[in-house]
Amino acid sequence: MSSSSADLARRYTLGEPLGAGGQGRTYRALDNQTGQAVAVKVIRLGDGGWKSFDLFERECRVLQSLRHPAIPKYLDTFAVEEAGRYFLVMELVQGTPLHQIILRGELLPEAQLWSLCHQALDVLDYLHGLHPPVIHRDLKPANFIRRGDGRLALVDFGGVRVALRPDGGSTMIGSFGYMAPEQLHGEAIPATDLYGLGATLCALAAGMEADKLPRRGLRVDLPAVMADSPLRRLLEHLLEPDPTARPASVEAVRALLRDGDAGGGEPSSADEREDPPRGAAALVRLFGTLGYAGLMLLEAMALPLVYLILSHVWSRHPERVRRLQARREQARAALRSGRRSMGQLARGQRHQRRSLLPPSSPPALPEGRRRGRRRHGRS
Repeated sequence: MSSSSADLARRYTLGEPLGAGGQGRTYRALDNQTGQAVAVKVIRLGDGGWKSFDLFERECRVLQSLRHPAIPKYLDTFAVEEAGRYFLVMELVQGTPLHQIILRGELLPEAQLWSLCHQALDVLDYLHGLHPPVIHRDLKPANFIRRGDGRLALVDFGGVRVALRPDGGSTMIGSFGYMAPEQLHGEAIPATDLYGLGATLCALAAGMEADKLPRRGLRVDLPAVMADSPLRRLLEHLLEPDPTARPASVEAVRALLRDGDAGGGEPSSADEREDPPRGAAALVRLFGTLGYAGLMLLEAMALPLVYLILSHVWSRHPERVRRLQARREQARAALRSGRRSMGQLARGQRHQRRSLLPPSSPPALPEGRRRGRRRHGRS
């Protein structure tokens, strides 16, 4: 904490609350020295115990190290220790939290949802590409703010994790409906944030908070809330309950978009090709079957064996092991993508894959249009 805590406490005047969570409350504040509006997050030591304090300190350290236009800038920290209060001063992001769109009964059209998707993927690519990766763990509409010019900001890093721990942990962080199933036992990997992004997009498309969405078992019932579209086919991947079947990284999501993997479905007449000769078709199916089996063996046996050997060789180099694990997840995503392609050949599918990308994606996210419907979700 800053050594001039008393001076800093007098420097900032707290104003209206901006939001609250499990790790504290955030206020709009005035910097009396510069006259600028800032955001100040406050925790009280007695409210959440030492665990909340540990998370708060982690948030301060991580935010201080981040440099991205979609993430609020760290300004300072200080404490009033006799009162048990600790303060994090940040750039104030002016704009509209996206959960207010749901509260107002608005629906964003798909083109605007694609804009949100691409902007969110950009910031996740930055966070997950750090060493060690930064996992936000609490992606939801309330933590995305739309600035006046349409640019997005991601806020509230109170649940951030700064290392991959696929073996789980003791702390569960997240919000129901937006929380990936693996978070129930403390696991946090890049695919965890991708689930939260998928749930956020689905909530905005359906006009209701994600914990109100219809489900079939652990899966969100996407056909019940969205018509078939490129976006829905992407969400089928992002909202996969099994983290090993979900895209493992932002690059894996972008590969899905480039490859046009629409997640199945029957071809339209415009997409059909002429049947190849029967002998050639049989050879193609054989090639697909062998390729599918080979890639499955690589993922199930060869990749874990190589990882085990290199982890043992590099056991005294934790940074190398962390990078190796990230590379393993990327390799698994590539192998799964290859298996899907081989599976299509093995089944003799005759159509071109439909693209997940819409015809165009606008760079900004303007105001959504209001629809005549009842409000859904929680305040």
